[in-house]
Amino acid sequence: MPMETYDAIVVGLGAHGSATAAELARRGQRVLALERFERGEGRGSSGGWSRMIRLAHYERPWLVPLAAASWDRWRALEAETGASILRETGGLYGGPLGSSIVEGALASVGDHDLPFEILDADEIHARWPVFELAEETVAVLEAKAGALRADRANDAHLEVAERHGADLRFGRRVVDWRPAPGGGFEVEDAIGVVAGAAHLVLTAGPWLGELTPDLALPLRIERERPMWWEPPVDPATSGADRVPVWVVEEAGTAWYGIPYDRDLGFKVSIHHWNEFIDPDTVERTVDPADAERVRDFLRRRMPAANGPLRHAEVCLYANTPDEIFVIDRHPAAPGIAFASACSGTGYKFAPVIGEILADLVTDGSTRWPIEPFSADRFTSAPRG
Repeated sequence: MPMETYDAIVVGLGAHGSATAAELARRGQRVLALERFERGEGRGSSGGWSRMIRLAHYERPWLVPLAAASWDRWRALEAETGASILRETGGLYGGPLGSSIVEGALASVGDHDLPFEILDADEIHARWPVFELAEETVAVLEAKAGALRADRANDAHLEVAERHGADLRFGRRVVDWRPAPGGGFEVEDAIGVVAGAAHLVLTAGPWLGELTPDLALPLRIERERPMWWEPPVDPATSGADRVPVWVVEEAGTAWYGIPYDRDLGFKVSIHHWNEFIDPDTVERTVDPADAERVRDFLRRRMPAANGPLRHAEVCLYANTPDEIFVIDRHPAAPGIAFASACSGTGYKFAPVIGEILADLVTDGSTRWPIEPFSADRFTSAPRG
C-alpha cells in the first residue's frame, strides 16, 4: 500500500497545533494532523475550560504587541466560526509595591501606552466586594483583558482546519519522524502507520522533548491544579461575576482567578505549584490538601467566594529555564518547525503562534520577531 502524502503534517492538536493546522489549511495546504489523545481530552497543557488573555504581560513587557495581535485574531476566529470564545473583563495584577507582578505590569502599560489605573486594597474591595486583600496590596488595572474559553477555542480551530480540508486523526501517538528518501519527512505512529509530507510541525507540548531528543531542550514539566468554586452568596452581590481576570502575589505565591461563570464556577488557584513530573506517569487526581491550600486563601482574601469546590483537575505546564517560549525551525531539518514550553502563559498567543509556525515551514521565515524564542539560546554555541 503506498504511503499517504500531504503538504504538511502537524503533530499535537492542543492550542498551538490546532491553530497551526487551521492556518496551514486556510493557506491551501493539504494537512494531516495527529493527536495522541482523543478529541477534547485535556491531558496536556491546553485542556480545561478557561484561560486568561492579558495585554499587560507583566512577565515580559515586550510580548504586549504579540498579545494585542492575538486578541484581534481570537475575535476574528469568533467571526469565522460563530463560537463565543473571548469574554472581555479587564485585568487586575497586584501585590506589594515593588513586587514582580506590579512592576512588570507597570512596565507593560508604560512601554506600550496602555490605559490603566492603580488601585489600593480598599479601592479594590469597594469595586469588587469579593476581594479582601492584604492592606499593602496595590494593583494595576487594565481594560483590555479577559477570559478565553479554551474548549471552544480549540474546537473552533479544529473546525476551521476541517472546513478547509485538513485530515485530523485522534488517538494516534507519533513515535518517530525521519527524512524521507525522496525529500520531505516521514512520520510514524505507535501502530506503525507512516505518512509523508514536505513540511512537519511539532506541537506536542509536554512531549516535545520526546520528538526532538537531539536538541536536548531543557524542558521541565510542572503539575498544575486549576480549581473552580461555587460562591456561597449570590455572585452578583459579591461581584464574583464582575471581577476582572486577576493575579495577586502574596508571600511569594501568585494566586489567580477568572470571573464566575454559571456553567463553570469561579476559577481560583495557584500559578506554578512547583511540582515537576514525568508527563506519562503524572497523578491526575487533585489531592484534598491542595484544595485546602486554595480554600485557605479564599477564607482570608475572598471569603464571599469560599463555597463548595465544583471541579478540580490536573494540567501540565512545559517550562523553560527562562520561562520564555520555544518557537523555532529545526537546525538540522529546515522543513520542520516546533513550538512549546509556554511556561503557563502561552495559551493566549495561540492564533499568532499558529501563523508563525505556518510561515516557518512554508516560507522559511516569518515577519514576527521570534529571535527571543530560539532554541539555541540554551546552548553555548549559537547557530551559524
